[in-house]
Amino acid sequence: VAMQMVSDVPIGAFLSGGVDSSAVVGFMARHTGHPVRTYAIGFEGGDAEAYYNELPFARQVAQRFGTEHHEIVVKPDVVGLLPKLLWHMDEPVADTAFVTTYLVSEFARRDVTVILSGVGGDELFGGYRRYLGSHYRARLDRVPGPLRRAAMALADRLPADRHSPILDAMRLARGFLASADMPFDERYRSYMAVFPDDTAESLLREPAAREFDALGEAFRTATSGDEINRMLTVDAATQLPDDLLLLTDRMSMAVSLEARVPVLDHKIVEFAFRLPAHLRLHGRTTKYLLKKAVAPLLPPEILTKKKQGFSIPIKTWLTGELRPLMTDLLDAG
Repeated sequence: VAMQMVSDVPIGAFLSGGVDSSAVVGFMARHTGHPVRTYAIGFEGGDAEAYYNELPFARQVAQRFGTEHHEIVVKPDVVGLLPKLLWHMDEPVADTAFVTTYLVSEFARRDVTVILSGVGGDELFGGYRRYLGSHYRARLDRVPGPLRRAAMALADRLPADRHSPILDAMRLARGFLASADMPFDERYRSYMAVFPDDTAESLLREPAAREFDALGEAFRTATSGDEINRMLTVDAATQLPDDLLLLTDRMSMAVSLEARVPVLDHKIVEFAFRLPAHLRLHGRTTKYLLKKAVAPLLPPEILTKKKQGFSIPIKTWLTGELRPLMTDLLDAG
């Protein structure tokens, strides 16, 4: 962090209230003699928007480190921005974080030219809940056969929504139960896919191209280690460069903001890939070693809160304010 704070122009930090961005801000505060400028984004609306709103956690971190804190609140009228954002993305992307990344980048660019981001902590230290699949599968294997089959038969009846803690838990249970008996690489695909292959094929006018399978290629090269480390290796080869870093770079550069990612310094990456799986995930605790390392720095609530991600309540918006746009686009074909 100290190395990447070197700059002859104003510098700040994205602050979501998660472990990674909060740790970056905490270390920035240690290495500067003036308040760190922090930028956070939240949502205005009903229960779904409230579920994604992490501003209270960001404020808690900002208060702890005495930052010069700035917040932007987003409404569903972001629809007017979509054509511009898609032009800057230059390719299809299924991660709605590009919307929030652009808006908070544009907001921060009013004050600073360089921004530090916490991107990379989840992929290096095991922050995603899909990494817990092996942990829950081992417990499911202990359940008597009839009960196990009954639970798996209920998977399709569970909601796929994520706009409250209970719904999100049911969504995760649905995905896990539906894929529990799949081979390892297919189980991972089911966690990551927007559509099953047959659904995607039914939506296309022409057969999907099969010349290159990015996930398949990544799994063919990620042959060493246990399931956890193989998933992390695949994520580092696919999701990290082709999604998170891609959208962070394009959305920040769309407003001439330079985003730096100190968590992905090569020394940290090399260290992380030498870690055994149990130091990344300990029981149900994700990012175990990272949380231990930054525990003296951060408020306990930041270390124990559920992971939210940098997303938007897209399902609620698509069934509400954004529905006319979605209908027009789908009918136009």
